[in-house]
Amino acid sequence: MTIFMSIKGRMILSATVIMLLSALVLGVYSYQNQVRQLQHRFKDLAINDHRLFETILQSDADGLRRALTGLSRLEPLLDPFARGDRAVLLAAVQPVFTELKNQHNITHMYFISLQGEVFLRAHKPEQFGDSLERSTYLRAAATRSTATGLEMGRNFFSLRCVTPVYLHGNQIGYLEVAEEIEHIFEQMKHITGNDFGLFLPASYLKAYDSALRPDAEGDFSLLYPTNRETFLLLAGRLNGLLSRGLENFAVEHTRLAREEYLVGVGPIYDAFDKTAGVLVTQRNITLLYDSLWRGVVSSLAGFVTILVVGNALLYLSMRKSLNLFQSLHQHIRNITQSWDIKARLRIDTRDEIGELATDLNRLQDEMQNMQTSMQQRANELAAANQELESFGYSLSHDLRSPLTKITSSAEILRDSYVSRLDDNGRFLLDTLCAGCKQMDQLIDAIMALARSTRKELELETVDLAALAREVAADCALANTNRTVYFSAPDQVQVKGDEQLLRLVLTNLLGNAWKYTQEQSAPRIEFGVEERTGQQVFFVRDNGLGFDMQEAGNLFQPFKRLSNTGKIGGTGIGLATAQKIIQRHGGRIWAVGKEGQGATFFFTLA
Repeated sequence: MTIFMSIKGRMILSATVIMLLSALVLGVYSYQNQVRQLQHRFKDLAINDHRLFETILQSDADGLRRALTGLSRLEPLLDPFARGDRAVLLAAVQPVFTELKNQHNITHMYFISLQGEVFLRAHKPEQFGDSLERSTYLRAAATRSTATGLEMGRNFFSLRCVTPVYLHGNQIGYLEVAEEIEHIFEQMKHITGNDFGLFLPASYLKAYDSALRPDAEGDFSLLYPTNRETFLLLAGRLNGLLSRGLENFAVEHTRLAREEYLVGVGPIYDAFDKTAGVLVTQRNITLLYDSLWRGVVSSLAGFVTILVVGNALLYLSMRKSLNLFQSLHQHIRNITQSWDIKARLRIDTRDEIGELATDLNRLQDEMQNMQTSMQQRANELAAANQELESFGYSLSHDLRSPLTKITSSAEILRDSYVSRLDDNGRFLLDTLCAGCKQMDQLIDAIMALARSTRKELELETVDLAALAREVAADCALANTNRTVYFSAPDQVQVKGDEQLLRLVLTNLLGNAWKYTQEQSAPRIEFGVEERTGQQVFFVRDNGLGFDMQEAGNLFQPFKRLSNTGKIGGTGIGLATAQKIIQRHGGRIWAVGKEGQGATFFFTLA
């Protein structure tokens, strides 16, 4: 079902649709742009938070270095350590360790022998004698200098600092102090207002045989969160983000319990320079998100207001033009229905539609002049057709009647008096009879050409292949003294006038029969081929052929090619075929080579 809508209606509908789509696109673009800006802003904050973490970590590492520097100068500690007196060393170190723990967040202190065995744990005196393979100790032992770094212990993830210690210029072992890093996250939250947590992959914890049992979520475990419940809920949604955070900084936006969050992640490296885990920063941006939506709605409201006002002004400016366009439409319908071209449009605008209406009025003036001229030409054409009919009547009666008398007299003379004539007389008599016969054929050809242009087309389904075989059979009966190989497809269905198409094939196949008479094995073929989606029919022979420079004369009436002088013909057949093909909406052309045959192609609508 087709729904009609006027241009005015379509214009209003289009303006409305454009307005709604523009508002939608602007809203989506504005929202996405502001979200991107928010994510970019938070990505920078996440990077800065990592820098803050590293800064605080470095500051604590410097504090541990300073503490070690002071401890390594206390002979009351170094002397029993050098002598291997564990009890005296423990008694001397306990008050020092207590003060460091209370004032400097130092939670662990080790005295390590030159062989790498723990001589004393100040925080757990009952545990000693085990060998150390931690990176900070190994680096300090290798470089004979102080080494610091984050390391996973069996019971905690900590910042460690190890330094070699000397007594009277001789190295007696190593001293290590360490602190858990939980306070760093609280300190960062106090500075930035964001929540922080450290997610360690299960593979990392397994590699260190850690006795820690942190909150696990997927492939990660959570340490030191400043907001444990929120982090665990977010981790369940952001497992893929945590995996990316092991390699690069990344930011994602998510919704949790009607609250909006932005989560930033980035890698944390331990003392072995391996990725230990992911530092996660999260911020509740619900208020920012609400503000973002208010900004989007305000932008949309302003944009829609501008569009409405603009469309209203556009309609008011085009109202006269639209009304004229409707009048123009109705005027054209009246002309096409009644063909009354006397009425004229009233024009009150000077825009393109007004110019179009003016042009239509001019066109009607021209049409009236053309109508008068066409009527005159129709009268002239009717008179010319009458003259053509009179000419045809003259050809078929007035001209043929005396020709018949001449032909009959010549035949009587040849039959009754030929014995009385000498050789010259018989030659003249034969020439006279041949000329009469040629004149009769020429009259028939001219009549066929006239009928091909005047006859009303009677379109029907025609089998060109069957028609070609019938014409070929007629040619074979007329030339019983020759054997010609002829081929055609089983069936070629077209729409056309059977009588006129028979005349086309008669001319084309008749010519092929004539121009192959000097061939020892004459071949003639009728066929069809596909070219650019259109059927192209052809008649091909291996006869006399022609020079392509003379191809322009092939379809000209009464013009014959230079190499056909010994072969009879009227020079009308191909012109007649061309007229018929043109009346069927097609075209005809030929390709040939002298002495190698010719092919005539034609198409039908």
